[in-house]
Amino acid sequence: MEWKKELEKLNEKYESLPTKGLVISDGETLFSFHEEKLFSAANLIKLPIYLYYYEHAVYGQLDILEEISVPSQGRISGKGILHLLPEIEVWTVEELLKAMIAVSDHEATNQLIAHVGLNPIQEWIETKEWKEDVKLRRYLMDYASGLVNEMSPQGAVAVLKEIIQLGEKNPDWQKRIEFPLLNQQFRTGLPGSLTEKEIPVLEILNKTDEDKTVLHDAALFRYKEKNIYVAAMTQEAENEAQVYAWMQEIGKHIFQSVE
Repeated sequence: MEWKKELEKLNEKYESLPTKGLVISDGETLFSFHEEKLFSAANLIKLPIYLYYYEHAVYGQLDILEEISVPSQGRISGKGILHLLPEIEVWTVEELLKAMIAVSDHEATNQLIAHVGLNPIQEWIETKEWKEDVKLRRYLMDYASGLVNEMSPQGAVAVLKEIIQLGEKNPDWQKRIEFPLLNQQFRTGLPGSLTEKEIPVLEILNKTDEDKTVLHDAALFRYKEKNIYVAAMTQEAENEAQVYAWMQEIGKHIFQSVE
């Protein structure tokens, strides 16, 4: 494919980005480099937590309408909305899941981890084929632990694909599962050159990430009958604009390959 050559040129163009990895897949890997490298996962670690909850909900092992009490004091600031709404102290599991994905809420994420326990989620990850590519070791922003959550590009694609397939196999749940990904508030990365163009039939479901010098994005480009999964990951990046330019060019080439 001509676009593969373009991606190779793109890789050379952004060679100055210090550490980056990429996977593009339509079920089979179409293009990749450093696909197995473990990066600091930062906010992408929210994807396996999301999958854990919906997988258990779909199979009747968990109620996503269950209410969780979230004390107004001590909420994590930064990304998200929970710290801006201290007057709301009761949230459903589903509301926390939406906040975790659509606005990347850290407090919602930690509440969801605490609700079922860190160990059960870790043990569940160990049952997955992608277990070596996803390492959930701590709560978000628990820097005192000295631990780092990690994920590889191929792991990010595998988890996102499993989330989407869970909805496809269970149509009554599909809209619910996909809603926060379709309404992701951060579209600067892979979808950045496309979201403002209002391209008919194109849907982009993504989870983006930024944490100091760590910038990632994992996305599904769904166009007509074609599905392309992508994970682009960088760390030690000092030029944020350059990283986003790289991701946006990747997104543009992917769309050109399917239109």
